[in-house]
Amino acid sequence: MPWTTETLLKAIGAAAPDQCFTEACMVAATGLTAKQIENAANNLRKHGFIQRSNKGCHTLTAAGRKALEEGAKLRGGPKGPQPVRKVARGLRQRAWNALRTCKKLTVDDIVMRVVDGGERDAYGNIRQYVRALSLAGYVRAMPVREPALNLTSNGCKRWLLINDTGPEAPVWRAAHKTLYDPNLELEIPLDQEESA
Repeated sequence: MPWTTETLLKAIGAAAPDQCFTEACMVAATGLTAKQIENAANNLRKHGFIQRSNKGCHTLTAAGRKALEEGAKLRGGPKGPQPVRKVARGLRQRAWNALRTCKKLTVDDIVMRVVDGGERDAYGNIRQYVRALSLAGYVRAMPVREPALNLTSNGCKRWLLINDTGPEAPVWRAAHKTLYDPNLELEIPLDQEESA
């Protein structure tokens, strides 16, 4: 599926060379939404591929014609290194809140308290997050396991919060193998192996 910026450039290029395209014409020619057209047109103007001659009226530039002839691939997305996240959001923040409130929970308990149904693999996500918290010394597995519903199971680990540093959830940075605590502004390396 072509990207919206490429779709728009091709649609403008397929018209007569000096034809003036309004955004309404672009929507009709491409089938994209008005917001997609606005974003794609801004991107094309930024690269010098189209120009706005009158308000809302766009034409192809020489650079735009050359890009079409060469089959340039126009891709969106961030350029260069991205800033490292310093604040947890959503599911992990809710999991941290549950741990701070209850102090002792299994992963199943956390899932039951914080999942609203819109998350993808919430159990796996929370399990990995609790593992990272354990490696960083924020939670500790209790010696006695919680009985499981499955009769053949040896039970669920129950986690005790032992390092409550504040309301902001520590951020697990899997790519860096660290846990960042925004409450302390501290980065903690995660080197050991342990299962949740």
